[in-house]
Amino acid sequence: MTTWTYKQWGALIGALVMFSIALVGFGETALVVIFGVIGYFVGKFLDGELSVQDIQQRAQGLQQRVQGRS
Repeated sequence: MTTWTYKQWGALIGALVMFSIALVGFGETALVVIFGVIGYFVGKFLDGELSVQDIQQRAQGLQQRVQGRS
């Protein structure tokens, strides 16, 4: 049994989003997608895969890199 690649999953998700847009409209679909992304990150946080300290360190590192360019 073979597993699906990320390209195949992406194609399926894209097709489902397009079908949803055609069925219920753009605004409602965008709302569902936004809450789905938020739910994904909340789930990662609750599972312990996402740390607030890691996010702060990444943001500070990015800020320092941006300030170094100017």
